[in-house]
Amino acid sequence: MKTTRLFFYTADMMRISGKGERASRRYLQKMRDFFKLSDHQELTLHHVSEFLKIPVDQLFPYIRMFPLLILTRL
Repeated sequence: MKTTRLFFYTADMMRISGKGERASRRYLQKMRDFFKLSDHQELTLHHVSEFLKIPVDQLFPYIRMFPLLILTRL
C-alpha cells in the first residue's frame, strides 16, 4: 500500500519550475526563511501552496504520490 506524502522536496520543485537542483534548493530555502522554519523542519505542500499562491490540488500532478488524495487544511 502506498502512502500519500505531505512533505515537499527539491525534486518536486525541479518538476514544477523546470529549474536545476541548485536553483530549486535555493528557492526552497527562501520558503523556509519566509515561514521561519528551522533546519530540521520540512516544508509541507501547504507551505508551498501558500508561498506560490497555487492551490494544493494543482501541485499534486507534479509530485510523485499515488493515490492522489486531496488534503484540506484544518
